[in-house]
Amino acid sequence: MHQYIQMLSSTWDHGYLTSLVKGIRKRLEGEDIGLNIFNAYDDIIEKNFYTLDRAIFSLPDSSDYIGMITVFNSVDATRSITRHVSEFRKTGKPVLSIDSHVDDTPFFGIDNYRSMYEIVEHMISFHKCETLNYVGGPATNEENQLRYKAYVDCLTAHDIPVDFRRIRHYRYLVEDGTQAYNDFKENGIHLPDAVICANDHMAYGYCLAAQRDGYNAPDDFRITGFDNVDIGQNFIPSITSINRSWEQLGYDAADGLISMSRSGRMIKEHYTVGKVRLNESCGCGIATRDLRGDYMSLLTKSRHASENSIKYDTARKILLSTPNLRHFRTSILKTKQALNIPGYALCLSDDFFIKEKLTEIPDSHEHPFSETMHAVLEDVKEDVDTTKSLLPSRFVSNENKIYIFAAIHFGDEIFGYCVMPFNDDFIEGGGHRFLMDNISLSLVNIKQREALDEANAKLRELYIRDALTGLYNRFGFNELAPELYESNKGIVFAMCMDLDNLKEINDKYGHAYGDKAIKALADAIKDAFDETDILVRMGGDEFTVVGKYTSEDALKDIEASIHAYLKDFSTTDDFPLDVEASIAYAFNPIYDNALDMEKLVHCADQRMYDIKKEHHKRRQQSN
Repeated sequence: MHQYIQMLSSTWDHGYLTSLVKGIRKRLEGEDIGLNIFNAYDDIIEKNFYTLDRAIFSLPDSSDYIGMITVFNSVDATRSITRHVSEFRKTGKPVLSIDSHVDDTPFFGIDNYRSMYEIVEHMISFHKCETLNYVGGPATNEENQLRYKAYVDCLTAHDIPVDFRRIRHYRYLVEDGTQAYNDFKENGIHLPDAVICANDHMAYGYCLAAQRDGYNAPDDFRITGFDNVDIGQNFIPSITSINRSWEQLGYDAADGLISMSRSGRMIKEHYTVGKVRLNESCGCGIATRDLRGDYMSLLTKSRHASENSIKYDTARKILLSTPNLRHFRTSILKTKQALNIPGYALCLSDDFFIKEKLTEIPDSHEHPFSETMHAVLEDVKEDVDTTKSLLPSRFVSNENKIYIFAAIHFGDEIFGYCVMPFNDDFIEGGGHRFLMDNISLSLVNIKQREALDEANAKLRELYIRDALTGLYNRFGFNELAPELYESNKGIVFAMCMDLDNLKEINDKYGHAYGDKAIKALADAIKDAFDETDILVRMGGDEFTVVGKYTSEDALKDIEASIHAYLKDFSTTDDFPLDVEASIAYAFNPIYDNALDMEKLVHCADQRMYDIKKEHHKRRQQSN
């Protein structure tokens, strides 16, 4: 059985996470050590939707792991992850943080300061830039702070005054680069010697805005980015940037954690060196660019994106059309085939199966998952005891060492978690995030459908049930009787019953006593017949029962039972008048020449009225 490293990650950059895991996987080769990634996605714009993603951090038990790695490049996740780091540290096992400083925790990261200083130095010393603008990320973001400090320090070292009009902090988005250009343009400083951007996305956005005004880098200004991502490298001009060597960073982090686990010696910090990539946007690399190769690369990526779009759309339709949990296993199989992934398991908490549940948004340190989770896979269902293992038994194998876990939630409710083997291409392409979102939406649909079905069932009961007696009403009879007739091939009976003296009871003692007499007959009927029979109050004091015919003796016994019940009621309940009923029946003993249901009921009803007349005449003679 593998030992495992616990990894808490919160990121909006799929490529960043995948590259780190590639490096970690390389270091784990030949080791009997696996990796469990508890991942929370983040979104700079739609923050509220992903708030509950971080509940996944509370799922793992610290005692099950040899160490912890944290990865987060989102500001909102800092407080949540640091709390879990503090709890994990109590076990005495090693913890390290990638790219973000956490108190008293070993730091592994890219040297943001040195890399940014080097790229600014290149612009000043090599390109002789004297006026520079800075387009930064969030002012509170640690990486942006280091890059900004390097920018200021480099200008200061070259005796270039820091002009705060030329400094803006945004959110790392493409539109932020466009906004920066427009903000600087309002002040007439949008075309400096160089624009230093804290990432490639903002550099890309700045160039797009400038090109709309007829300006281009590097002819009208020089510009640099950071991160060396595709959006910058495939652009014209390609963006001078920093290759952050994420894969190497992942390898170094895993190596450092294993070393600390085995030796017990703490590593204070480790910096993986990033590399400056000189490209067209600063005036370098123009002669060496392979435009044909770039075009073919873009063409390939475009084709893959189109293929993925079709696959994702198919998977979305499969999931969102799932009618109930019983069919979810089929949906898991179909989405696995559509997305070409190894498979996944959906582990649902007990709370998911509670029809009506008041919920509050849990804090990330709370544990919203039940000890026993109900796992749904493509071909089986099983219970997972989370105090022993978070993986369904099907997933426990030597073939996979790296698993990714994500919370399944919507609104203020957490349904459970999803676990699947880590698939580089699927996660880097955004497929995992897409799948988590659509599983959540699918479960919401299922819960809403169940709630709607339940509401419709209640409405149907109100529609076909008699409020006073609880028996079916005439609408219920019309809906259910034909089905009973067909299922029994016409071999059915109809028994009609009517109170003999309801008018007298109402006139002498009031309708409350009349209703009590009606309910007494209804209770007598419930007591006498089987659950498979259809018991109906047709209206007033008229009752009809239809059911499968077995024998006339059985019908006579039922009739006697009803009379006996009413006699007992009249005596024991001290009713002012005897409650009596007229009863008659008709039946089809064989299929040949069988009466249809309407005629059968009519026949029983006519016989019952004949009996009622006799009873009425006898009472008059008695009076």
